[in-house]
Amino acid sequence: MKLKAKIAAVAVLAVAAGTLGATPATATQAAGSAVIGSAGGPLTFPGYEGDPVRFDFAAFGDPGKSSGRFHVNHLTKDGKPFADFDGKVDCVSRDGDLAILTGVIERADIPALPVNLVGRRVGFSVRDVPGGHDRIGWSWAVGGFDQDVLRCTAPIPFFETSTGGYLVR
Repeated sequence: MKLKAKIAAVAVLAVAAGTLGATPATATQAAGSAVIGSAGGPLTFPGYEGDPVRFDFAAFGDPGKSSGRFHVNHLTKDGKPFADFDGKVDCVSRDGDLAILTGVIERADIPALPVNLVGRRVGFSVRDVPGGHDRIGWSWAVGGFDQDVLRCTAPIPFFETSTGGYLVR
């Protein structure tokens, strides 16, 4: 994602942070790293090929003190809801352009799965690729929802996004 586009995305996300549940006070109180943005694309996983997914983050802080929100949206190829959930970030850890986030799901609408995910901790990895397509990883793609992830852990960023982008700083 180009620098101008990232700056514009940051400005838009600062305004939209209220939608994700973060307040300007939350963002300014937490020092350290930040992961902000919205990105996704069509899945290539067997059984889900072509399903559009999107991951939104407004996350700030360091492993000991983090705040922010995440939102996940997965539709079927024909536009029907598969999963939509969001929650509170409890860890942000960063090294250069790679960040790991974890958070606890607070709201979940998952018509495709007969499970209650509220209260589960999930993990995300985000790689900000300057001038290219950012990458993301999410814990349930490799481990399912059977167990919570440990705080500040996630798989490597295995999915290349085709829309949107992230700013990792």
